[in-house]
Amino acid sequence: MLEIKSRLKNIRKQKNYTQGFVAEKLGISLRAYSKIESGETQLTLDRLSEIIEILNVHPREIFGKEIYSDNDVKEEKNVDNPHDTISLIQHYEETIAILKEHIETLKELIHKK
Repeated sequence: MLEIKSRLKNIRKQKNYTQGFVAEKLGISLRAYSKIESGETQLTLDRLSEIIEILNVHPREIFGKEIYSDNDVKEEKNVDNPHDTISLIQHYEETIAILKEHIETLKELIHKK
């Protein structure tokens, strides 16, 4: 979840939004929002949904990069021997499981609106 909070902060900064701006839109204090980004306060799905809406980003931008890393890309390129193919299959199965979890989370977010 720390990575998600970090992504929220990075996206907020890219859009030149201050913490105060987001806090005001959420109807909370600057300090309360600051605690969300720093991880001092647990981020609920409802609050995450509100922040995603304020930042005007697709949830995939918040969750997507969590699934892939540079090692994954390197692994995909090396599938000439059977061992690498098995590793690649395992990698995709793990990725599918993670994506299914993200889908369920997003469904919950949608249904709570």
